[in-house]
Amino acid sequence: MATENRATATQTLTPTELKSIVEAGYDAIAPKYLAWSAPRPTTTRASYVAQLLDLLAPGASVLELGCGAGVPTTQTIATHEKRLCVTGVDISAAQVALAREHVCAPDEGGKGNEGRIAFVHADMTKLEYPEGSFDAVLAFYSIFHLPREEQPQMVGRMVGWLKPGGYLLLNMRTEEGDFMSEDWMGAQMFSSGIGVEGNRRAFEEHGKGLKILADEVATEMVGRFEETFHWVFAMKE
Repeated sequence: MATENRATATQTLTPTELKSIVEAGYDAIAPKYLAWSAPRPTTTRASYVAQLLDLLAPGASVLELGCGAGVPTTQTIATHEKRLCVTGVDISAAQVALAREHVCAPDEGGKGNEGRIAFVHADMTKLEYPEGSFDAVLAFYSIFHLPREEQPQMVGRMVGWLKPGGYLLLNMRTEEGDFMSEDWMGAQMFSSGIGVEGNRRAFEEHGKGLKILADEVATEMVGRFEETFHWVFAMKE
């Protein structure tokens, strides 16, 4: 993958234009990205998802923002023995199409999953759900594709969608700034970060009622690349 650079030109682009870059990029590389990422699962994410699954009740409702092709997280949730209900959202129509292909098929026991699983092609900031709609809200490797100014408000919206006793699990960039790659797996791609302290302020200011269960900056090797992200796991009291 190409090395990304701090972006100054993004200052002239609107949030809608920046997210259009993300949408077009993932539409262009969806199969290639799946082929790269599927055999390289991240252990930090897997560990937190396992903890979450232990805590959720059978039939609980889960919202995943930035579900991608549904592998591995949506698939793991959808095939869990607790038969959870999951809604996956992605800004890329191509990713949503792959997710439906990989996740909506009948499970190994022959039971259809369609009644418990839904996929939505949408910008996560435009979603409208009633407060208290979900038992868990997840966002892996997706919040940082929003412009920086939208990230704290997105945290607040996620908290609002949680039921009391529900769980929020996400990761964010550790660096502060805007980043643009002109050739990320063959496509232009945008991401941004507000820094670890900025992330924590976002939770302080927009995470009313949250009890932080884990706040971790974790580094791991993903293929040949070293990745560092800020992980937050919280419960709505």
